[in-house]
Amino acid sequence: MTRILIVSASVGSGHTRAAQGLQAWIAQESPAASVQHLDILTLTSRTYRKAYTSSYLKLAEHAPELWGYLYNSADKKKPRFKPPKLIRAFDKLEFAKFRHFVRDFGPDQMICTHFLPVQVLASSRDKSWAKFDISVVVTDYYAHGFWAQPAADATFLPSCECLEELVDKGMDRARLHPTGIPVGPQFAALPSRDAARAALKFSQARPVVIVMGGGWGGGGLDELVAEVLRAGDATVLVIAGRNAKVKATLESMRDPRLRVFGFVDNIHELMAAADVCVTKSGGLTTSECLSMGLPMLIPNAIPGQEERNADFVTEAGAAMQARSPASLRLKLARLIAEPALRTRMRVAANAIAKPLAGREIASHVLNKKT
Repeated sequence: MTRILIVSASVGSGHTRAAQGLQAWIAQESPAASVQHLDILTLTSRTYRKAYTSSYLKLAEHAPELWGYLYNSADKKKPRFKPPKLIRAFDKLEFAKFRHFVRDFGPDQMICTHFLPVQVLASSRDKSWAKFDISVVVTDYYAHGFWAQPAADATFLPSCECLEELVDKGMDRARLHPTGIPVGPQFAALPSRDAARAALKFSQARPVVIVMGGGWGGGGLDELVAEVLRAGDATVLVIAGRNAKVKATLESMRDPRLRVFGFVDNIHELMAAADVCVTKSGGLTTSECLSMGLPMLIPNAIPGQEERNADFVTEAGAAMQARSPASLRLKLARLIAEPALRTRMRVAANAIAKPLAGREIASHVLNKKT
């Protein structure tokens, strides 16, 4: 029985969702395989975990330009096979529990949806307990230098462009595979828009806009939704997630066109019913929208990986970007009023979508000889 360990890092939700999607695909492709998903940060100290997760989130929210500068500055040309000695000494202590977990689990294959696990294990690849293959799954549409990990046996990438970026950073072309970013199997077998709307009891005549995040500087989701409602006559679905305060604020708007949801486990069904998605451009959300042929309108993309993701889908014709509330209203009004424009963007999204990326990665890993 093949033993597979999927390791993510809870820095945002995308790395976790990619891991969950791969776990589901592997279960479909090989029900007998033993698969476990681990968040590497759960095996680190509370201080390290808080610093690692909050540094990006706080900078992206409160100092996005600084985050963009740091992101670009860290995009080094050539990767290191092993980190400097001082960092290795620190990692040896901080990630001791992770190494013990891996040794006890004894995987045949490891899949990393974040670069941190393979960085940690790079200096242990000559150990008898670390002879398994390691695959890395890139979860953004730009191959930043952090993803250039020579210790990986295979790296799965969103596009051929990302492949060339990692080749330029010194990676072995033979180990790079442009499969796409993996989304769950539920995004690969979808109902028609009419069927999805009928199941959810939405109007067939009125366009549907789904809002899944974004904002303006210090403004919150409620301010973004207010602008969306001003753009035109559409049913507006808003996903507030687990934030009860935000959900209550949105519900207090009392607009008959507005449908507010908290945490949902059927986001693919809501997206299937939509004509346009107003959203942040995280890698997984972008891949999900593409898989569904859903046009995107991206408000105020955060510098760094989200800006690169937004540029990728905008260049392909599958998205628009809005840098101000006025820009958002204007562009969303066009999308609501012009079905032909939405159709062109759907065609563009379908042209670059890879909804079966997870199955392709699962097949590669399951068929790899160790």
